[in-house]
Amino acid sequence: MTEVRKQRILIVDDQSAHTVALCDVLRQYQFDAEGCGSAESALDLLRSEPFDLMLSDLNMPGMDGIGLVKAALQHDPDLACIIMTGEGSIATAVRAMQGGALDYIVKPFKASSLLPVLARAQATRSLRMANAELERQVRQNVMELAEANHRLEQARLAAEHANAEKSRFLSNMSHELRTPLNGILGFAQILAADKLPATQLEKQRFARNIVQSGQHLLKLVNEILDLARIEAGKVPLAMEAVDLPTVLQECRMMVTPLAAKRDISLGFGMVPQKSLRADRTRLVQVLINLLSNAIKYNHEQGRVAVDCSAANGSHIRISVSDTGPGLDPDQMQHIFQPFHRLGRDEEEEGSGLGLALTRRVVEAMQGAIGVESEPGAGSTFWVELPLAPETTQREQHA
Repeated sequence: MTEVRKQRILIVDDQSAHTVALCDVLRQYQFDAEGCGSAESALDLLRSEPFDLMLSDLNMPGMDGIGLVKAALQHDPDLACIIMTGEGSIATAVRAMQGGALDYIVKPFKASSLLPVLARAQATRSLRMANAELERQVRQNVMELAEANHRLEQARLAAEHANAEKSRFLSNMSHELRTPLNGILGFAQILAADKLPATQLEKQRFARNIVQSGQHLLKLVNEILDLARIEAGKVPLAMEAVDLPTVLQECRMMVTPLAAKRDISLGFGMVPQKSLRADRTRLVQVLINLLSNAIKYNHEQGRVAVDCSAANGSHIRISVSDTGPGLDPDQMQHIFQPFHRLGRDEEEEGSGLGLALTRRVVEAMQGAIGVESEPGAGSTFWVELPLAPETTQREQHA
């Protein structure tokens, strides 16, 4: 059976005999009573121990009962205070209530008169504490409701944005798929028609167009599937230590023919002898895409520069800069979205998925990607990837 906690009451009176007698009486009524002979000693006790009620004499040497009540309530606002006084005037009651007392009792009094006063004070104290707790709960619920509404609004906006992005993606995808498919069907119908005149050279040209459209369509479908798999987290990455100079040299050899064809000069700065933690195949895919774009979207006899620098201590930033026309703010805002092709749809062949796919791959490898550009001043695309653990350890011990 759980023991009921006794109410703790502090008796404050400069007449010690009265204090002792009152404590003895209240203990008989299951109160845990303690006495003090002055307001100052009472405050010291209140600071060190918790009490439920305080019964204080009005007139005492030094600080009086009203002053004690005010000081005690500053320390514990839930303390139920009652004033004892030999003056039974209304003015005394008003002073006591204005000071923060819940009630008062006129001396001399009997236990039968005091107990109802204490009961009222206890009930008022419990009601005040319950009300304060209710207000706290209401404030907390209001804050939680406001936070929930904020999250709901954010989720609604995110859902609307995602729905708009999905609609735009599907619209662009259907357009991109139809373009090569229409070419395949159109040239195939020409080849299949017996009545249309066509020389052998024309048929070969039509066949080449069919093959080119088919290759473009296959590449587009593969990139869409690759993008979907990466976003679904279903593409396993073989994360390992990848030697940075070796990878950059391999990429340089792969894009050199394209650069030569377009009369673009390639410049690779000093490459640090470091290893990155990455999927080697995906890293090459990322760098080739950035280099190819820098070559394709460049001025005639332009330049492409590759630079490597430390970033955030444990990462390497690889930057690919070009001397092309640059990007305006709207292009930079949408550059990593699917089917955004730098505003050069008619000039350059491409699926419009390269940068979107590159961003997903970089983020899947725990890296970051960004772009810096101004119209007419070229663009710099950068990728930050973490160093391999052994490289970081070597640098820490160096």
